[in-house]
Amino acid sequence: MPYCANCGKELPSEAVFCPSCGTPVTMAAPPPAAVPTPTMVSVNHADLSQRIIAAIVDSIIVGVVVGILAGLFALTTLGMLGLFRTGMMFAAPWMWAPWMWLVGFLIPICYYTYLEGTSGQTIGKKIMNIKVVKADGAPCDYGSAFVRNLLRFIDSQVIGLVGIIVISVTEKKQRVGDIVAKTIVVKT
Repeated sequence: MPYCANCGKELPSEAVFCPSCGTPVTMAAPPPAAVPTPTMVSVNHADLSQRIIAAIVDSIIVGVVVGILAGLFALTTLGMLGLFRTGMMFAAPWMWAPWMWLVGFLIPICYYTYLEGTSGQTIGKKIMNIKVVKADGAPCDYGSAFVRNLLRFIDSQVIGLVGIIVISVTEKKQRVGDIVAKTIVVKT
């Protein structure tokens, strides 16, 4: 079938002029290729307030667990060392302080990595209906969850102000951990 070289409309076989635009028919041209329109994926990023409330809920949960485990560890360790009986509990922090630090570091990393790596949501994020996903929309995995939470210490500087500023100024509402791990937090 012949097509108008000017407007791309289909021409009757005996046409001398295009019935649509009036261009003289000199030779048949194929219709203009359909230009694909890019599909924009709309991402509904989590609000800063949702993320802050989720972080507070998760911090309370982690704090309670760390406090209980650290207390149990201190009581059993100091009791085994006989430090309660000798009154050296406060005089020998070098014996138990490194273990407390380790407990205080490992529990949050395990909590966030496991929950975000399996479902993309911690308890706080579930309550706030937000979720961690990879920047391409794929589910968050253990590797991404571990990286983003290992860098949580940077985002939490100055009572979380670093993370709040970075989330506020980035296009995808990412904190430093999200940028490095290539993750985003979205509304569910």
